[in-house]
Amino acid sequence: MWSFLTSETHAQCCTYTITMQDTYGDGWNGGYLAVTINDVFITNASASGWGSSQSFTICQDDSLQLHYTPLDYENENIYQVYDESWNLVFADGPNPQTGFVFGTKGNCNSEAIEGSHPCLAFPVDTVQCVTADNTQMPGSGLNPYCADFKGSDVWFVMQAPPSGNVSFSTEGGDLTDTGLAIWAGRGDCTSLQRLACDDDAGADAYSFVSLFNLEPHQLLFIQVFGYGGATGACTLCVKDLGTVKLDSSELPIVTILTLGQQIPNEPKISAKMEIRYNGEGSITHITDAPNVYNGDIGIEVRGASSSGYPQTPYGLETRDSLGNNLDVSLLGMPEESDWILLSNYNDRSLIRNTLAQRLFADMGQYAPRQQLCEVMLDSVYKGIYVLSEKIKRDKNRVNIAKLNPEDAEGDDVSGGYILQQNYWDPSNSFQSNFSPIDHPEFDIHFVYEYPKPTDITAAQKEYIASFVDSLETALYSDNFADPDNGYRKYLDTKSFIDYFLVNELARSNDGFKKSVFFHKDKNSNGGKFKAGPIWDFDWAWKNMWGCSVFEATDGSNWAHHINDCPTDNYSCGYYIRLLQDSIFNAELRCTYEDYRQTILDTAYIFAYMDSVELLVQHAQERHFKKWPILGISGPAPEVGAVASTYAAEMDTLKAWIAERLEWLDLNIPGLCEMTTGIHQAEKDSPRITCSPNPTTGAFKIVIDHNQPRDAILEIYNILGQSILSFPVRTDDWEQEVHLREMGVFICVLRDDLGVKTATRVVVH
Repeated sequence: MWSFLTSETHAQCCTYTITMQDTYGDGWNGGYLAVTINDVFITNASASGWGSSQSFTICQDDSLQLHYTPLDYENENIYQVYDESWNLVFADGPNPQTGFVFGTKGNCNSEAIEGSHPCLAFPVDTVQCVTADNTQMPGSGLNPYCADFKGSDVWFVMQAPPSGNVSFSTEGGDLTDTGLAIWAGRGDCTSLQRLACDDDAGADAYSFVSLFNLEPHQLLFIQVFGYGGATGACTLCVKDLGTVKLDSSELPIVTILTLGQQIPNEPKISAKMEIRYNGEGSITHITDAPNVYNGDIGIEVRGASSSGYPQTPYGLETRDSLGNNLDVSLLGMPEESDWILLSNYNDRSLIRNTLAQRLFADMGQYAPRQQLCEVMLDSVYKGIYVLSEKIKRDKNRVNIAKLNPEDAEGDDVSGGYILQQNYWDPSNSFQSNFSPIDHPEFDIHFVYEYPKPTDITAAQKEYIASFVDSLETALYSDNFADPDNGYRKYLDTKSFIDYFLVNELARSNDGFKKSVFFHKDKNSNGGKFKAGPIWDFDWAWKNMWGCSVFEATDGSNWAHHINDCPTDNYSCGYYIRLLQDSIFNAELRCTYEDYRQTILDTAYIFAYMDSVELLVQHAQERHFKKWPILGISGPAPEVGAVASTYAAEMDTLKAWIAERLEWLDLNIPGLCEMTTGIHQAEKDSPRITCSPNPTTGAFKIVIDHNQPRDAILEIYNILGQSILSFPVRTDDWEQEVHLREMGVFICVLRDDLGVKTATRVVVH
């Protein structure tokens, strides 16, 4: 049990307490508060670990003075001073004032206000909800640094349930916009560590926090407050989430054993992994023998913001018994050693990533292969994950040439490279010489993905920076649209169109600013700058607060205008310029129209979604019992009500996609007919068919007409350039054709009477 440190009687002398916190958890690194009473030195107070407290005695009307001496990392140091009744006397930090900071007279006659401080917290449990009313609360001064904290906080205390899994939520009342912070106490109410803080993850503007794998009976302090200092009453509910048992699944079962180790962000620790899967349409039992993988791995936490989700994402490396990388095939994916377990905590549909990757692959581009699975970590159920290939150079992944350290000139140094737009620092990136044309105030940086920043040589850095500079010089020149000397000399338009269409369909919040990949092969292998692979779609396919681009609920707006929003990383903005080229627009429009008949057909997309919904019908129940995020807006803050069942979430996503496609139908720029000036056939014209269509390159052209005529069949690329030509007879003619380039092509027939007709074929 805990005890409340209060005074029952007024006295001439009493106890004051200084509570101190360090946001990094390593104490104050030499900084301290000197306490003097009546000009007599009493003590030096300094935080240890995440936080600690120090008490001293002061008598009525004694003179109290505090002096603060800094040392290192002052931005981590915070403190509060309380009187005998836990009323806040003074608070400062982070970056506290230095020198003399505070003076007052001792007051031993103040009244304690229940619930105003962790040491005066109201008891709460998981049995029933309680009322939190901050109307008369003076404020503890303990700032959780979220939800615009301005004080007037109410405190509750409890012990973690035996399951170690618990959720906290604020609900209805006249205080309708709340903040909620959870703190861990190290055996008392003064040495606290903040575990979580939330603003709007609950319904409407209420708050929601879930914590997992807590020590049973661990002391938890719950802080409830109004956004920006708002006051009123609301309801606090605490729920024991219990434990989830996995016996069998329609999905692959991944079991990881760390032997009691903590998994760090880096480096990878050694662990064991087993994968069981009896195939599509079969049930796999946790007791089945591992039939996909049974061996050693390295594992680490991965991701930026996602690494802080309760369902943690991981990076994996399959290894042999000596700890060396071991290439293996997992669940039908080509052999490799690097894999990723993507969290679904921010994706209640369980499909946002896999749907995007499927569409990009259908377009003929490389997309990381992915497989939904259920994961057990050290005998604890962790929910549904996406087992995914990691983006890297490999013949079965980003298929570009290998760069060796000695490759320093000529064709050798020209590829391959993988670059990324993402969070950067001077050691892992280079800065572009150009800014986005719509935001000349922004600096653009490209991060070295392959070779890694630690491996890329000076000559290779110089080459790829120079190549990007040449591309951007051409892109932003007056004759940028010239097919020979403009941007097309350097940039692969097909990949940029496909990348654009998937990210715009999903209206991806990240797709144009971070997790943005580009790659380039050797010049002898084509050597153009290509967009992709695509990545990171858990913040996509939804309406989100934060910017008008993504808040629209009518399916509108362009995601590539991300630089117009408050953003954590700037987009290079290439599409702003590319869409000023009428030929690019025409190519984009033609590609989109053809995809709408096939892979972007609404029914095609919905059929895939239905197949996933059927596949996870039982697994999703376990997942959402483990992670009770249905009906919860977060971590991506969504506009409007959030679906409270999995079926409703899928229906909501379908409605969103249908509306988005309708908007794109009306707003994709360009006119397909503009590319060649070729029109569709008249009623009595010969009929041309191409099959299969779309194709991977090989297809048959058949011409059917009741009048035999001499004619010429020509195949044009999207730029209107003739690439193949055949003499034909219109009454009975067919031809096998092989095209080596991807894109949209137009087959045009002109007969000896001047009649012409055309059809399109998509190669991917």
